[in-house]
Amino acid sequence: MRDPIELYEYPKEWLRRGAEKRIRSGLYILTPNGWLRRGITTGTTASASIVASIASLYEDLEKVKVKTPVGIDVEVPVIAKKGFATAVKFSGDHAFDVTNGVAFKARLIEEFGIKFGSGIAKNGDYVVSRSAMGQMLLNYKRAYELFDFKGGVLVEADYKQKSEKLNGIAILGTTGFVEPWCEELLRTKIEIAKRYEKIAITTGRESWKIAKEKFPEFQPFVFGVHLKEVISAHSGEIIIVGKPGLLKHVFGSSEQIEVLNSAKKLGNVIEVVIC
Repeated sequence: MRDPIELYEYPKEWLRRGAEKRIRSGLYILTPNGWLRRGITTGTTASASIVASIASLYEDLEKVKVKTPVGIDVEVPVIAKKGFATAVKFSGDHAFDVTNGVAFKARLIEEFGIKFGSGIAKNGDYVVSRSAMGQMLLNYKRAYELFDFKGGVLVEADYKQKSEKLNGIAILGTTGFVEPWCEELLRTKIEIAKRYEKIAITTGRESWKIAKEKFPEFQPFVFGVHLKEVISAHSGEIIIVGKPGLLKHVFGSSEQIEVLNSAKKLGNVIEVVIC
């Protein structure tokens, strides 16, 4: 049984009754002792508010289904009525996601398309990643085709005092899901990784995709800033694929040869790719 997002295989002895349904949903990560719950990205949350605002023209809603960039439909709780909708960001078992609890509010407008208003971060233009924009447009299109809707949607964000230092919320998300980074997840992923002879450890989802394409014989894993921990624990061949900023954070340098030399002191790292 493989994780549908990161595609690693769970140990058979961990599987239990009802595990397949939870794993396939993308919302749960199987651990030796139970489950960790993934959260949803700001892109998925905003998409839910968009779909709900359109659907609420026809009925009051408490939840909607949203398509994620990895192709999995996820059900998101909403409050929606007469063209106005709210969806709240949920971070699962993530230990330090400052965007947890951010409310995305959508309302219908006459102008066709998706527009952004207050609470969305700006950097000259609004801060929306390509993958998140694609997700929102996909779900907006599905909704307006289903309900024969002719207008547009304005999306805004409302967040608590603890998140105001962000100066607005960026709408992001490569998979549509948030990994629940905590000590238990790190231990679980290291244990799974140790069962593969060859692994590619990456700093994020984009690096994961590059590793999967460039090194098909190596099972890719996202470890973020926890690269040293898995290198020290793994006895097989390891390739590192990562962004320069995160590699500098972990190894003190973003130079390929310096990262490789530093990593080799911890384990059997045979190559470093900086992307």
